[in-house]
Amino acid sequence: MYQKTIRNSFTLDGIAIHSGNLSEITLHSAQPNTGIVFRRVDVHPYEIIEAKIDSVSNTERCTQLKNMHGYVVSMVEHTLSAVRGMGIDNVIIDVNGEELPIFDGSATDIAAKILEVGHVQQEVKKTYLHIQQKVRVEHGNSFLEAHPSSMISYSVCFKNEHKMAYLSDQTSNFNFIENDYITDIAPARTFCFEEEVMYLKSKGLIQGASLDHGIVIGKQKIYPNLRFQDELSRHKLLDLIGDLALIPSFHATIIGSGTSHYLNTLFARELLNNLI
Repeated sequence: MYQKTIRNSFTLDGIAIHSGNLSEITLHSAQPNTGIVFRRVDVHPYEIIEAKIDSVSNTERCTQLKNMHGYVVSMVEHTLSAVRGMGIDNVIIDVNGEELPIFDGSATDIAAKILEVGHVQQEVKKTYLHIQQKVRVEHGNSFLEAHPSSMISYSVCFKNEHKMAYLSDQTSNFNFIENDYITDIAPARTFCFEEEVMYLKSKGLIQGASLDHGIVIGKQKIYPNLRFQDELSRHKLLDLIGDLALIPSFHATIIGSGTSHYLNTLFARELLNNLI
């Protein structure tokens, strides 16, 4: 297996969910071994922010990366998930501000565009790291663990911790051999609880949010209509794929429950320490 990059550049724009500003990203092909790199093109000269676990600076309601000069990019997880989920190893992502667009709260727009422009197989082999023993991290009642495997697979549980009467726990499973990222994972949208909305807005978050950008879990029902019966756990899985794109490609069986960006990135750091 060889490394891949996208065949042609493409640009997408949309609302940044936290700032409420219009945001634009452009994805470019990149040389082998580049990995995933963000460029803040709203400053001159542009600032490079590498998509690596050591760049993580904040995990409240999204994953934020920061470079040594203090420049940040936020809401990177959906784009990273689409890039990793579509099998792209090397790409440069230009962004014209501090936050990437939310689109419809899923990774579909980016994944579909990657599929449309196609990929180029590069002349450098792709390598996968492995673990020798179980790796586990916990935070409160939540956990993530990895088991040795010859492939990458995921099983992620959404816990109904708010005890909504109409809502139950959900578990989603995914691997890149039996499943298709663009149809099974990419369409799953981000979500929040209705009771959290005013609190989050008071903290300066979700200023651009609407029902066009994700799911709201109300006291009586979820709106708008779900795309999958287990869309909540599928989105948790989408986020996990994106956050784990901050470390090199690896093979393992991943199991998690009650995941968050904080837990995902804590797990990524621990995994990186055990990958060979």
